[in-house]
Amino acid sequence: MSERLLRIPLFLVLFCCHDWANADTRTLQVELIVFEQRAPTTESFRQTETKITPVQQYAPAQSGVKTMNFEYSRLSRAGSYRPFYYQSWRIPVSSERVSLPIHIASEVQNLQGWIKIQRGNLLHVVADLEYSPSKSKGLIYRIAEKRRILLNEVHFLDHPYFGVLLKVSPVE
Repeated sequence: MSERLLRIPLFLVLFCCHDWANADTRTLQVELIVFEQRAPTTESFRQTETKITPVQQYAPAQSGVKTMNFEYSRLSRAGSYRPFYYQSWRIPVSSERVSLPIHIASEVQNLQGWIKIQRGNLLHVVADLEYSPSKSKGLIYRIAEKRRILLNEVHFLDHPYFGVLLKVSPVE
């Protein structure tokens, strides 16, 4: 009889721990617009080989809804910008963890890299992206940045030759 009584609390503890482990995982939508900046610059770059941090496993990302169409249209109409990559994903992100990276790649535009979302007391994005336009004669431009972000706000990652608009939103 006492062994049976011990099984019930043990079962309840295991059941509650399983629910707690799953309760802290949220699905977030990540949107990314990458664009070329055509403004003249005097900065010099010498990177000709990839420096992207290697990744063993990517996030199980699903297609998301695109909500930054207005921003994409404005960039398209502006003479000094040329948007060339726009994607949206939904990924699971656990509390107090960094998500698996979302793979970013466009062979046509010579864009590669990844982004991660870090959930803690604050929300951060970690980006490692490289862009090599055909007119760059083999040079590679890189954004490697970790930045605090707010949900539902558009954030800008900047480089003299390309930029990124990023938005992270909770999925209900």
